[in-house]
Amino acid sequence: MRYQYSSTGYKNNYSNPLNITHGVKFLILINVIIFCLIEVSGQRNFCFKTFGLVPHSILNEYKIWQTFTYMFIHGGLLHIVFNMFILWIFGKDLEAQWGKNKFLIFYFFCGFGSGFITFLFNVYSLVPIVGASGAIYGLLVAYGFSYPNRIIYLYGLIPISVKYLILGLGCISFFASISTTQSNISHITHLFGMIIGALYMIIMRNKQVLRLWYLKFITSSIQKQNTNKNEKEDIKKEMDRILDKIN
Repeated sequence: MRYQYSSTGYKNNYSNPLNITHGVKFLILINVIIFCLIEVSGQRNFCFKTFGLVPHSILNEYKIWQTFTYMFIHGGLLHIVFNMFILWIFGKDLEAQWGKNKFLIFYFFCGFGSGFITFLFNVYSLVPIVGASGAIYGLLVAYGFSYPNRIIYLYGLIPISVKYLILGLGCISFFASISTTQSNISHITHLFGMIIGALYMIIMRNKQVLRLWYLKFITSSIQKQNTNKNEKEDIKKEMDRILDKIN
């Protein structure tokens, strides 16, 4: 799918599945560059402990930046290839619809939010958590909200609607996160990436309704204040009348 960028965002012109939008391109490049630098440097363990999400380090050494930097660290070639492939496939359509700035805000919001909640659930863990999966799972949810009935081919063979795919991933992440079985995958990060993405989409879609509720609340409060003020004035007038009568 090809997109032409203008001051108002991307405009869909014609089908070109190899097209890549500016925000997605930026994210893929920065992730690939960082991955290559870490592999070439030979300081993989140091980078994981310093820039990966280590809950114990955040709690005791105040390395709060790890809730952001962990998104750019990946555990291996298959890890980064899978994440960047999903980012390209699903992210470009969202960026084309929203525009670069809104897309990047959403991506980092999901990534940071899921990382921070993962820290809260594992405050004493010494195991580094790395990867963009929290943000990626948030994008998948947003894609499900935007294109629920679009058909994709799972493993290139099985046709499935996006909404059912997202629902299935959500169930897998939920049950895996509460399982007692040890895993190298941080399922709780995936789960909360999806939850944050869903809440973000719901709030944005109902922003007008929330604004109306807020205005109604403010109007009701003002009316109540005016009513109380009028009642106080009426009571004062009645007291003055009674005092005058007594005099």
